[in-house]
Amino acid sequence: MQAPKHRNGAVRNPEAGFSLVEMVLAALVLLVGLTAGMLLILTAMANNNRSKMDSTATILSQMTIEMIAAVPANATTNMTVVDCNPNSGSASHTIYTTGSSSGAGAPLTTGGSIDFTQSTVTGYSMTYYSCQASTADRQALYDVRWNIKTLSSNAKLVTVAAVQTGTNTHANFLAVPVSLKMIVGL
Repeated sequence: MQAPKHRNGAVRNPEAGFSLVEMVLAALVLLVGLTAGMLLILTAMANNNRSKMDSTATILSQMTIEMIAAVPANATTNMTVVDCNPNSGSASHTIYTTGSSSGAGAPLTTGGSIDFTQSTVTGYSMTYYSCQASTADRQALYDVRWNIKTLSSNAKLVTVAAVQTGTNTHANFLAVPVSLKMIVGL
């Protein structure tokens, strides 16, 4: 059996290894692949965290809208929410449930969603302190706002939205907060 020949006609040693150029190229390909994989994992972790925060904001909005819906449209009862803030003086929040014909509470955008660029309105907003129920070690603050528009003496339109505070400047947090709407009656 004869050994294979190179292009120039010389006999190639069957025990010859890779050249330095081949090794550098293989290492470069491996480095690019590992870097891309690491970036993919980091992006997935950031998106998972953002989804968790968005889900918590939606749950807080749902809780607030259900508390307001528990009060009949023609009643003026206020509700109280207590969060898990370790500073007990900041843990209690009053939720106003009265509206007006032009809409009372948080300002709305032209599309009817809560406008977080405007100032908060006392009684129609709260900074909710959310924490993990089992260990209370993962805390986050949420800006929860609502608007109540009286439609008739027996019906009102309630709009509620929440967003985690301090996240609207990061590129991963460009999602618009979800505004929930509900018509509340007797």
